[in-house]
Amino acid sequence: MFDAVPNDSTGYVFAAYSVFLLLLLVYLAILGIKFQRINRDITELTEEVESGRNAKPDEAPEAPAKEPTGV
Repeated sequence: MFDAVPNDSTGYVFAAYSVFLLLLLVYLAILGIKFQRINRDITELTEEVESGRNAKPDEAPEAPAKEPTGV
């Protein structure tokens, strides 16, 4: 009834799983790069905030940011 030799579809199954694994690894790599960039941006923003808190009060602040118009 059943053949002892596997049929030809096993190659296609292996190829499908290989492609899926490759796409999963690429997706995880992209997420890792995004998280590194976000972490770097958060670190930079934290440093800017901390340097603003440590500024001397007699220093003149920069020009305030303008409010967006047309909202």
